[in-house]
Amino acid sequence: MAQPRQIKLLGTRRRTEVLIAIALLGETFPAELARVLKAPLYSVQTIVAALDREGVIASRISGRARVVSLDPRYFAYGELKKLLLRLAEAEPALRVAASGRRSRPHRAGTRL
Repeated sequence: MAQPRQIKLLGTRRRTEVLIAIALLGETFPAELARVLKAPLYSVQTIVAALDREGVIASRISGRARVVSLDPRYFAYGELKKLLLRLAEAEPALRVAASGRRSRPHRAGTRL
């Protein structure tokens, strides 16, 4: 059986997964990304902060959550989004996980 490819086109495997997940989800937040990717929250938050500093994603505070999305002002926004959605085709598990998203973050203290 062939091994699944590990796409690392955009730096590390995790960074590439974060970008693909953001493209699939549109507006999201780091906790949701961590859940979808089954990754440590701190790891996702670190990647999101770096992508925000680089201007690839835009973030804003909504209540107590940081909401992130691809930055439409990024010079290669259209091409990057197309590439990420194309890369998502090679990641069926990520597409399935992204389709089961929450519409908003949990309220503090109510997480089950």
